[in-house]
Amino acid sequence: MSKSDIFHKIKRKRFYLNKINAIKINKEPSDNTISINQDASYSILEKSKDRLSVKVNTKFFVEPEALFSIELEYIIEFELNEEITDKEIEDNINEMITPVGGVSSYIVASITKEMLGSYLILPPTLKVSKVEKEKHI
Repeated sequence: MSKSDIFHKIKRKRFYLNKINAIKINKEPSDNTISINQDASYSILEKSKDRLSVKVNTKFFVEPEALFSIELEYIIEFELNEEITDKEIEDNINEMITPVGGVSSYIVASITKEMLGSYLILPPTLKVSKVEKEKHI
């Protein structure tokens, strides 16, 4: 099955921000070169023939450690036309969580404005690097 074929199985989806943790790190970068990184992971909370619930955790941070660390947790609920396999989810997760990327970029920009005095605008995309195994029902 190709990546795009999964979307005909999704009737509708909604997502919401479940948790946020933002820390200002009162440390200036010691190096002239810094890297702003994003890590994302997901776990399946619930999976049935007509429903799928996924938790997405994402962290934005600076390396070497400086300036800020922001962690966001979203819950995405899918109403399904037909069941989706774990393999289909794994193969398509980055596309399934696309709306969360834009919202995360907006939240990070707003928080960094308050913490650092200027907006940090990040690309509105997330790329999952890890699958967290949780027992789903």
